[in-house]
Amino acid sequence: MWAIVPACLLFHGIVATCLPDRLDPLSTLCIVLAELAAAAVSLRASQKAAYPARTLWFLLVASILFHATAMSLDFANEITNTPVFNYVPRLQILFSMLYNVPLLAAVSIQNDRRILGFARTINALLSAAIGAVLYLQISTLLATNGSRNPADAVLIMRLFDGIDCFLAAAATLRWLASHELHECRLFRILSIFLWIDVFLPAIHNRILLRHDYIWLDLLISTPYVILFVLVLTAQQRLARPLSPVLIRTVRTGSPIFLTIALVFVGILASRSHFYIGSAAVVLAIAGYGALSILSQSRGLETEESLLASKMNLERLVGIDGLTGVANRRAFDKVLDREFAAARRTKAPVSLLMIDVDHFKQINDTRGHQAGDECLIRIAGAVRSALPRVTDFVARYGGEEFSVILPATDHDGALYAVEMLRQSIACLSLSHPSTPSRIVTVSIGISTFHGSSHQSAAALLRTADRALYLAKQSGRNRFEFLPFDGTLVRP
Repeated sequence: MWAIVPACLLFHGIVATCLPDRLDPLSTLCIVLAELAAAAVSLRASQKAAYPARTLWFLLVASILFHATAMSLDFANEITNTPVFNYVPRLQILFSMLYNVPLLAAVSIQNDRRILGFARTINALLSAAIGAVLYLQISTLLATNGSRNPADAVLIMRLFDGIDCFLAAAATLRWLASHELHECRLFRILSIFLWIDVFLPAIHNRILLRHDYIWLDLLISTPYVILFVLVLTAQQRLARPLSPVLIRTVRTGSPIFLTIALVFVGILASRSHFYIGSAAVVLAIAGYGALSILSQSRGLETEESLLASKMNLERLVGIDGLTGVANRRAFDKVLDREFAAARRTKAPVSLLMIDVDHFKQINDTRGHQAGDECLIRIAGAVRSALPRVTDFVARYGGEEFSVILPATDHDGALYAVEMLRQSIACLSLSHPSTPSRIVTVSIGISTFHGSSHQSAAALLRTADRALYLAKQSGRNRFEFLPFDGTLVRP
């Protein structure tokens, strides 16, 4: 495929150097055909690209068509033998300058679906402003038929050089920071094309100021022939991974490219049209500010959403999937926290360990589904019997539940236990083996008063020991075991 490049350039060279002078317009026609071919394959590539990379391809096509229009005007002048007595033809320079506007928009677009519509509007406004200011400046600088002053040609040439270098650098940054395949492919192609388009036309313009050689047209057509082949042969692969910080910086800072360009042309225009140039600078700053505000707003919205999702995930991680109360993981965390708070404030904290009596027989005689339903209803009863928001209910494991009662002493814990037993008894869940023929529970209780140097694990062992004593004493009862290990029977 790359053989097309030397073949096309050889053909163009023959046309430019070997044909009679009257056929010189064919050399310009070769430039136009190369540009139209590059535009055609770029348009074809846009159909295969995913949105929003498709928009970037359309901007590239528009840019090429602007330059093709400028070269077509040259071709029309040549075939009609229109006399040209100037260094800088006005219309051709205008369209050549407008060629840069879509490219500036392309390197500035943020491909964030959340702000793409608003960003497109702002970028379109800034791009239109750049085109308008450039038209005004060129109209002021050049007469209707152009300029015969070589100094104007040098000024325009340097202006083109500056914009071309800026575009090439911006496209390269976008390529290196791309994280999406279609976008990476486009900016890789665009970077190569623009850097070639920086050097070859610069050489062309400097030689043209002294010698009007027809073969110089090859320096104009070469970038477009290479672009044609690049689009046809480019593979979908990401650039070499760079620092995530650089990637984020380029992605969030890309709108500044268009802003810088508008500020530049505004300052340039302010020398002859002060108020219009100043308005362009203000518009550039306002547009960039609007994009920055929206981007920061979306960033804060995303951060808040992530925090909410994190909190919700943490809550779900701490929930028992069957009963809907907290699980063992959450229980361990809350017990450590409340134990540390009790030690710090010298306030009591009580711990209840609850076990469903003879639960295995429910599973054996009525099935595991009935056992699960029993646990779900008991968990709901325990939760409803504890009205304080600070009281914490968890499924400790199997048929065991645990309750943490902050700021609750011995008497308060015994009162809570009675409420729990009544709430569970009111369920009247049938049981095949208990004397009352309904589901009952055994409860172990212990209270920490904040003065001991023991750990939360020691409080858990004490409450668990109290539960063991309750079960050993006949079940369907509770036992209170102080943290010092002395048994107290109700």
